[in-house]
Amino acid sequence: MTLPKFSLLANKLAQIRAKQLALNFKEDQLKPLILSDSKINQLVPNFFTNQNNFELYELKDEYKTIPNSQNFNSTSNTFTQLKIPIGQNQKLRTQFTKLQTKYARIGRLLEVLDLQVGFVGYKHSYADFSNRLITIATLGVYDFLFYKQEFDYNKDIIMNSYVSYVGKSSIEINSDLFQDNQLAATVSFVMVSRNAEKYDQSQPVPQLLDEQHPDIKESCFIRKQLGILNQQRRIQESKLQQEPPNQNESRYLHDMMKKRDDSLFISQTKLDKNIMMHTQDRNLHGKAFGGHIMKEIIELGWLVGYKHALGNDVYIIHIFDVTFLAPVAIGSIINQSGKICYVEDDIMIIQVQVDVHNYKDSKVTILKTSEVYLAMKSSIPIKQVQPQTYEEAMLFLHGKRMMEKLKYD
Repeated sequence: MTLPKFSLLANKLAQIRAKQLALNFKEDQLKPLILSDSKINQLVPNFFTNQNNFELYELKDEYKTIPNSQNFNSTSNTFTQLKIPIGQNQKLRTQFTKLQTKYARIGRLLEVLDLQVGFVGYKHSYADFSNRLITIATLGVYDFLFYKQEFDYNKDIIMNSYVSYVGKSSIEINSDLFQDNQLAATVSFVMVSRNAEKYDQSQPVPQLLDEQHPDIKESCFIRKQLGILNQQRRIQESKLQQEPPNQNESRYLHDMMKKRDDSLFISQTKLDKNIMMHTQDRNLHGKAFGGHIMKEIIELGWLVGYKHALGNDVYIIHIFDVTFLAPVAIGSIINQSGKICYVEDDIMIIQVQVDVHNYKDSKVTILKTSEVYLAMKSSIPIKQVQPQTYEEAMLFLHGKRMMEKLKYD
């Protein structure tokens, strides 16, 4: 079985096929992930300190492809299902419910997902926390695609996370989210492996075995091929983002800058938020937990859209790629700046940039650490935005390109 070389069409077809083959298993194929198991009794508490409120499952042994060497691992051997029982657990439901709605908070879901995929990454790498040689960190989050408008606040959410592709020192982990036994969203995380003592040095990870069990063999093969295509797509999109405006885009920007109507300037939609990274926000490496930062980013982005829609209903339809450029130290202040960069009909593209402010010896250093773009849909028509400066014009153009990508997807 082979897939064609990279192209937009090939990637799109692979995405559709992957959606059809999302990994989901029947209850009789799973078993509880036992915390007392000697292989993982150190691993789970590091990620799920609140694990009594979650339910964790793994595949039964008869469905796993078991490696005979730690130079290899398999999707089935590290598959992890996490159940958020908000249907029965009132305390959890309160934590996950969006204000004045009957829907779940997407930022909170991303925070839990980051925990889960980190767990899967360490499990894939045979982590030993008594003598840890590697550090697994989130490099980026890619294409959070929603297949339903919102997650209901009072129905359990199932998250299936599994390794879909492995490079020399990187691991792509795919997560499929289900509610009411229907696929509700998919997202890919790219994790990188680093030397635990020398963070700038990459550390090899176990390579991915082909699955043997017929129930998941084809699904895992498609996911693996999709991982290869995704690597090539991200390189192409990165190059596109750096391209200057073409002739049509330059004319469009020129006309937009001259236009005078009831549009808002991009700067008028801006919201800022400053947060100190406290000890309780740290991950197991002593840095700020990426899932916590992502939650704050997504919720600020939602607030920007909610404000622009004058308090009317808005919901996220797509989260574009999130890349972490540098780790954030505990004690740092992070500044999040969100703004609307493009609007078309009832859909807006929102950018949130995160800068880290470190203070030492009465001096401050500022470093950009992350950036994300969200697509949000409003329940009412909303005003267009327009740029005033060259920097805003480039942001506006980037938002327009994001909108074109969204239409294609």
